Amino acid sequence: MSQQYGPPPGPPPAAAPGGWGSGPGGPAPVGPGGWGPGPGRPQQGRPAKSNRSQLIIIGCAVLAVVLVAVGVVLLVTGGGGDDKPAAVQTPDAPGTYYTPPAGSEPDDSKGPNDVGVKVGRGIWFTPAKGWLPDPRSKSGQNYILQQFNVRGLIDGYFWVRQTELYDAKGFAEHLVDIESNGMQNVVIGKGEECKPANEAIKACYRLNYTAKIKTAKNGLIDYQGFVTAYSDKWDRITATDVGLETRVYERRKDNLKSMNDSVEKSF
Repeated sequence: MSQQYGPPPGPPPAAAPGGWGSGPGGPAPVGPGGWGPGPGRPQQGRPAKSNRSQLIIIGCAVLAVVLVAVGVVLLVTGGGGDDKPAAVQTPDAPGTYYTPPAGSEPDDSKGPNDVGVKVGRGIWFTPAKGWLPDPRSKSGQNYILQQFNVRGLIDGYFWVRQTELYDAKGFAEHLVDIESNGMQNVVIGKGEECKPANEAIKACYRLNYTAKIKTAKNGLIDYQGFVTAYSDKWDRITATDVGLETRVYERRKDNLKSMNDSVEKSF
């Protein structure tokens, strides 16, 4: 059964004392079959109220359409400021990434002075006659000088090593500390800054030392060495780490110089 909206059964409730009432002049006349229209409101005014409500609803709908249209325009034009509309902004051209200037990156390709043994980072050196690669070397290039007619014993070494953890001075000092550790009567000379002829070398630092080392029979022999560390313009450090028994040093110092020079020329 369909539900019908109609007047509630029985007479309308009386106004509660002290609350909202019918106002001066007594209760309003009750319309037929429903609640009264209230004081001073004519029964025939109800249709006018309906027309007014329809006009308000239509006006609100028109206003909503106008607001939506304005919002769309603002969205497309970017708010009406000085910026270009989003629809006509020009995107960045593809492939316009930063390109470093020429010469700002290291060129480690083989050059005319790169002769002999490749160390790394564009550095080479030329071993002197009689110097052999050390099979135990784990970094850089280490060449050893065997004792004459004595298998398994060496008179010294020439080791080219590289790092980016130190500057030239710091690496030279670090290597001298490592090499002289365990030796006796160690005397480390005063370090000095050197100036090679090769302009590609940004910095150079040299450090000498002397010491005594134990022999297999617990004897002591004189020993001496030096470290020369070079920095290129990208702060990459290459060092020549040299140690020899003093008794053969004078005979081999020309070997040491030629090998060291070959490293300097390779920068």
